[in-house]
Amino acid sequence: MAESPETPANIPHTLNGEELESGLLYAVLTYRGELASWNWAFFLPNPAIHPIGTAGTIFHVVDTDSAGLWKFEVESRDVISSPLVVAILRLANVGFLGEYDDVVGDDSLLQMFKTVAIPTQMSTEFSSRTWFLEAICVLHDCGVVQCDDAWLLEREIRRCAFTAMDKYLENKGWTAYRAEHCS
Repeated sequence: MAESPETPANIPHTLNGEELESGLLYAVLTYRGELASWNWAFFLPNPAIHPIGTAGTIFHVVDTDSAGLWKFEVESRDVISSPLVVAILRLANVGFLGEYDDVVGDDSLLQMFKTVAIPTQMSTEFSSRTWFLEAICVLHDCGVVQCDDAWLLEREIRRCAFTAMDKYLENKGWTAYRAEHCS
């Protein structure tokens, strides 16, 4: 994105609208009850349900019973109406992988996400954020996304979430962004 007085480089690029776009993979950060801590997940909206984003598939890891034991989950979810969503970032167009049911099915994204290692014993180092970043690297290696630097993407996503928190804490919902470090 070119720098201009209206869009300096340190301001995240927000997206307009109350609905997402079909065929795009999104990062979704949800509120965990702490100002600077979010649950990180991937979301692919179902294009058959309007408005786009009211239904779709979320891929994430969850801490079972807050005991430090994590598991991978795939769920159908309404993201745009969720009261816990803080920020949504458009990551990449995954339409080339096929129709929605194919992309979220057993032979596409699901298989890639399942290759990301999850500790089998309690771990204080592992989180939904670390899983998400490892998954980005897998998606990059498989040619699904172009992300040359997961660390820069992490910084960008965190900056967007921090920026979105003001609106979220005023009960004004989520904010959507376009990721600059992933396509």
